[in-house]
Amino acid sequence: MDTALKTVGNLLPYHLLSYGALLGTELFQSFVNTKICFQALPMREFIGLQKRIFPVYFGCQVGLAALTAATRPPYSVLSLGQDAWGTTSLVVVLVTGTLNWFVFGPRTTTASFVRRALHENQDKSDDPDGRVNRANRNFARNHAMAIHLNAISLVATIFYGFSFASSLLEGL
Repeated sequence: MDTALKTVGNLLPYHLLSYGALLGTELFQSFVNTKICFQALPMREFIGLQKRIFPVYFGCQVGLAALTAATRPPYSVLSLGQDAWGTTSLVVVLVTGTLNWFVFGPRTTTASFVRRALHENQDKSDDPDGRVNRANRNFARNHAMAIHLNAISLVATIFYGFSFASSLLEGL
């Protein structure tokens, strides 16, 4: 009973759970959910679904990274001061997730709707002012940024796991 109370009162299980949820969410959204939805849904429905899923995903990513930092054993966020690599990793996740949540996610969604509307309403051979071409480039640029930021975040999350494991092996 005493061991159970010590465990419940310790930051380590909460830290492991928040880190595991962060990594699992990133892996699932990046490699499973998006691929299945893209293959299974018509483009219009896929875009509508992504418009709803990605803000929630990026918000969860930022929230779970903050929770991971807040539960860092043994002294919460103060413990990160002794782990420069771990701190840097979590800051990268927070920054890239925030950029995707507030900047590149919304831009990509808007660009995808504009691009789709132009493709549906215009004959591709009839684009004298290049609007379709500009819409395609705008979408591609923002989508590439969102994908790259997400990949950087995923690598930083994995790197944090190794950094944390190293500190555990050293005895925190």
